[in-house]
Amino acid sequence: MQLKDAISHVLPKDRQYDVLHWQSTSRDTHPLVTQKKDSTSDQIKTIKCEHFITLAHDECIFFGLEIFVYITIDYEKQRTEKLLFVSKADTTGHNSTKVKIGLVTSEIIKYLLQIPLKAYLASIIPKEATQTTYDKSTISRYTSTKEALGILLKRHTGQWHKPETVKPYSITDYPTPVHSRIALFTRSEPQYLFPESSKVPTKHVLSGEGLLKWWLKAIDPIIHEIYESHTAFLRIPAEEDKVIQRYLAPLESNWGIGDMFTQGADKDIAVFKVPLFPDDPKARFLEHLVVENRATSVTVKQFWEELQMRQEFRLGVTVSVIGVDGVLKHDEEIRESGIVLSHKKFKQLKNYITGDDYSDEEGGAEAYKNVMNYLESIVGDVPVSVTGQYIPPAPKPVSINTIDPKRTAVNNLSTLVRKKQKK
Repeated sequence: MQLKDAISHVLPKDRQYDVLHWQSTSRDTHPLVTQKKDSTSDQIKTIKCEHFITLAHDECIFFGLEIFVYITIDYEKQRTEKLLFVSKADTTGHNSTKVKIGLVTSEIIKYLLQIPLKAYLASIIPKEATQTTYDKSTISRYTSTKEALGILLKRHTGQWHKPETVKPYSITDYPTPVHSRIALFTRSEPQYLFPESSKVPTKHVLSGEGLLKWWLKAIDPIIHEIYESHTAFLRIPAEEDKVIQRYLAPLESNWGIGDMFTQGADKDIAVFKVPLFPDDPKARFLEHLVVENRATSVTVKQFWEELQMRQEFRLGVTVSVIGVDGVLKHDEEIRESGIVLSHKKFKQLKNYITGDDYSDEEGGAEAYKNVMNYLESIVGDVPVSVTGQYIPPAPKPVSINTIDPKRTAVNNLSTLVRKKQKK
């Protein structure tokens, strides 16, 4: 099954859409959480992959979603985790066919959670291949004229040997069951992926409170549909528990107040508990603690107390941290990966999306054309079209019967009052 097939049942019936899904090659990266110096960090493998999904109608892009996948294999603790960090989701405001973006987002996350782990572990770029190094036999801006001439002479006489390229490797052995996690940070912004799209009158920019409710409504069905067991948490810095509970009350799954990374660890050092995600205010605050030379002394409790005093949390906008952890139900159907690109090509393709002006429909149309041309030039013809199947449920009939049989009838005694005759 491809992603376009998986989301067809939530796209309006008989409408044609293009679903573009590409991802970066898997590569080694640093652990999500800073490790202590005396820890056995060599027993932990962390692999990172980026996904980008965008939807278009009539050759005009109207939706985008950016997700990072982190796979952590801890051989010492015998635990394997696959974590989806939802980085950004955005619309252009040109959704003329009234696609239910919440339903689409929910189905995409569900699909990515169910992509088999082996699809990410079959070919991994080693860390040394992603690190910048300067070989003495390579001419760079740091090479003197004399050295450069010497290198050219060796190449010409056949004395120069090209250094071996670092080859990808694979992982086939890891602890099971795999824990599947979802993490995201919610904060209302005019735009996330599509520059100038906030100027489009039809774009609906949610408030902080509205955005949080929207995400909870999108995440909650995923839990009770595909998770066999789970824990789910919501943290709203600087907010009272009774207020947070109001957000959780309408949800079907079992939610708690807090977060999945630091739950029950108030006295632990925060830098060894809080993950470092891209463009994340929590990570920025950890970096601030490092600059202040306080990183190894601030506890988890202090971290959350000080975090809520930062400007990003003091502007009167509701911000939150959502986390889900659990084991998925067994599913025989295989979910296919997106178009796998090198890290460089992935970024180039993403820049075609995020580099346009979306203040009018021309931006979405231009981005679509650039993306399709680029994909066709590197991978050939790309089957991206799908026909929607979603039929909105019929509205519930509204009763017009104003008589409530349970209500006691009220006698009108005004007719028994004798009015005084006019003179």
